Amino acid sequence: MALSYKRAFHAQAVAHGGTARFQRPEIKPYWMVLISAVALTAFYNFPFYSAIEQYVGFEQPMLMGKLVLLLLLVNHLLISLFSVRFVLKPVLVFLFFSAALSGYFMNAYGVLIDKHMLQNVLETDVNEARGLLSTGLLVHVVLFFVVPVVLLNLIRVKWPVGFKKITHWLAPVAINVVLILVLALTSYEEMASTFRNHRDIKDLVVPVNSVAAMVSLANKAAAAQFPQEYQQVGLDATVSLPVADRSKPNLVVFVLGETARADHFGLNGYERDTTPELSQLARTSGGNLINFPRVSSCGTATALSVPCMFSWLGRPDYDEAVAKNSDNFLDVMTRAGIVSTWLDNNSGCKGMCDRIPTIRPEDTELCQGEYCDDLVLLKGAHEQLDAADNKDHFMVLHQLGSHGPEYFKRSKPDQKRFLPECESNELQTCDQETIINAYDDSILVTDQLLAETVRMLKSMQSDYNTALVYVSDHGESLGEGGIYLHGIPYMLAPEAQTHVPMVMWLSDGFRIDNRIDAECLKQVASQLLSHDNLFSSMLGLMNVESEAVKPSLNIFESCRTH
Repeated sequence: MALSYKRAFHAQAVAHGGTARFQRPEIKPYWMVLISAVALTAFYNFPFYSAIEQYVGFEQPMLMGKLVLLLLLVNHLLISLFSVRFVLKPVLVFLFFSAALSGYFMNAYGVLIDKHMLQNVLETDVNEARGLLSTGLLVHVVLFFVVPVVLLNLIRVKWPVGFKKITHWLAPVAINVVLILVLALTSYEEMASTFRNHRDIKDLVVPVNSVAAMVSLANKAAAAQFPQEYQQVGLDATVSLPVADRSKPNLVVFVLGETARADHFGLNGYERDTTPELSQLARTSGGNLINFPRVSSCGTATALSVPCMFSWLGRPDYDEAVAKNSDNFLDVMTRAGIVSTWLDNNSGCKGMCDRIPTIRPEDTELCQGEYCDDLVLLKGAHEQLDAADNKDHFMVLHQLGSHGPEYFKRSKPDQKRFLPECESNELQTCDQETIINAYDDSILVTDQLLAETVRMLKSMQSDYNTALVYVSDHGESLGEGGIYLHGIPYMLAPEAQTHVPMVMWLSDGFRIDNRIDAECLKQVASQLLSHDNLFSSMLGLMNVESEAVKPSLNIFESCRTH
């Protein structure tokens, strides 16, 4: 009799999804939705709460309360939409995962989560991604993802049957929509003003921010399945000053910088001499270095800035789909008969080198572990230019530069001048001074790379008229205002992420043969310029004439001698 009772008890426990020792709790779906929405709202949105405290303040407690209520309702609506059997739990797992990652990076680095940030993440290579891994991230993921998922697995959802399935799904959705509309209509003026004046708030709302970013990128991917017709630009491109009319062909090396901010270049008046070799060139009579101290970037992340700076569109009209599906200035140069080559030591060319020879140089001494020293680019350049061919060459060197957060890895022990350095990728755990030390040492390495490039170009003057152009893709935040790294939406980005360094070096032969007035160019260099000038200016530098070249954006246009 006792044995039969035990068997009956065991069977009943198993039937309810548990064991004789532990019976899993069972709740209805609307309770699962509510609990999840409250958890996501309460424990994953500290950057949002910090922002509304800063922007609204406790002087307006009602408005703060309404914003928090709106966040809860939006999260509840989002989860309610997926409150369907076999769908709810997988969606919650995804939401808690995205919320955990978003929350960590927003808290740790002060970044915002939008479609551009997500695209930047998706286009990050393995080495860059590895540089973001840390103990803090692991602990955060365990607490804010693994633990909730374990709890989700322990709870059984008692799903309704029959017609109740529809009402149990529809009722919460309808109630949420009504409450959101009521809240919006009764508080429209003050809420609209808050969101209009502080546009970053929407990118702080977890997990809606990452979901919205994913939807946006998914729409873009879907649109890419039906590509627009490829646009050729500069079909009339010709070289107005052919090699036959010059003593030698031109060789221009375009160093595409990474994550360098202009105000940390000694050339631009920074208190530290982070550019000693470039500064020496600038001071030397006949050094031929021209500094451009007032240049702004096209974007705040590589995935956006690189396509934009090579494109004919310019930042105001920039459209990624168009930029990646049309000629850039390298394509126009190639059409005009100039040999264009891309050498990469970064995470790729973002589609800008798809139609020209592309090389990733390697060297056993310069490539050890995760990264290659940027000097490997010069080794690759030498190999490509060993045999002079009496053709104009334009060569892009895409450097690793000052890519963070592990700035300390961008310099070798004998290159470090500013110590101590932050030797962690958890920048928020370091003193800002040590972060800046590590970053400034990385700028020193860029200075050395550019000086070595000039020395290489000087050594090739018997075969070519040589020139160097350097410009960074975007800047970097180093903890100012609690913001680290880059990728903040442009309209909200601090100047540290948009003000970039740019320099040029023109050999005497290049300047004379190509009829460039250096003093005039120095005057132009002092003006406000941007990545928008690059398309027309690089074509102008290589003497390419085309309707695609806009004289107003060509910095060489007014500096030609006759």
